[in-house]
Amino acid sequence: MARLTKRERRVNRKHVLDALKAETGSLGGDAAAARVQAYVKDPVGANTVEFAYVGGLVLQRFYIDPEKPNSSERRSLWQNLVARLGKPEAVDPGGWDGTTTVGMLQAMVEEA
Repeated sequence: MARLTKRERRVNRKHVLDALKAETGSLGGDAAAARVQAYVKDPVGANTVEFAYVGGLVLQRFYIDPEKPNSSERRSLWQNLVARLGKPEAVDPGGWDGTTTVGMLQAMVEEA
């Protein structure tokens, strides 16, 4: 796979956050919402601290129930992600859950 540019990685992170918002209705909880919203609005212009901050958010922050995402929610989120990142052939490697970070999930989709 070709190495992604900084711009592509930042836009992909926005796509992951957009997919999480579409799937859960959440921006990562009250404490994170403003920062997530600001990042999504301008992923290319966001500074590296914000890129790292939103990438470090765990998926449980987007789901109310700590037992989530369950298997059907993971499947739905994966399909949303591969559609947004233009990788419809990407196979979910599994092994991710609510403790997975946004950045880790992004890397899984990019590398799938």
